[in-house]
Amino acid sequence: MLDSSGVAYEEAAGEAAFYGPKIDVQIADPAGRESTLSTVQIDFHQPARFGLRYTGADGARHRPVMVHRSVIGSVERAVAHLVEAHGGAFPAWLAPVQLAVLPVGAEQEEQAAAVVAEARARGLRAEPAGPGQGSLGARVRAARLVPYVAVIGAREAAADRAAVRLRDGRRPGELPVAELLSRIAARVAARGTVLWE
Repeated sequence: MLDSSGVAYEEAAGEAAFYGPKIDVQIADPAGRESTLSTVQIDFHQPARFGLRYTGADGARHRPVMVHRSVIGSVERAVAHLVEAHGGAFPAWLAPVQLAVLPVGAEQEEQAAAVVAEARARGLRAEPAGPGQGSLGARVRAARLVPYVAVIGAREAAADRAAVRLRDGRRPGELPVAELLSRIAARVAARGTVLWE
């Protein structure tokens, strides 16, 4: 089956499973450590051990073959691999917080809250980070893994705009809030790794 699939593989005769053949999908993390992500194993041992039988189409009794399948291994291992592979800077569609909204001062907190509410209404994961959480620079640094940061000062609040910062350091400039949220929603829906086009 693997031969006909065209997928490269290594055969490891006699390794690990004593009860039948198996296929393991191995991955390497950024540090070069290898681990099993998923596995499919054929088990001839357990059906015999438990005396399992079924009646086939021919009316005769047959012993079943058991298949153990773990598509992503443990969820913890899969998530740990994602965190390490991306260095915590997940693609926008996967990021726990997709947009951080930073009002420059207390006067812009109401506008920032409105932007967060509109982003959430569009299905985005957005969080405010107001002046009570430190200086603007400290809040920008705290949001370094967030794909999109919208900074709202007095000028932006008056014009219903936001100054945009991307996680990769680019600053596309000021945009109307509706346009910004539409662009972010489109990038998230694309399920890609490109932050901005």
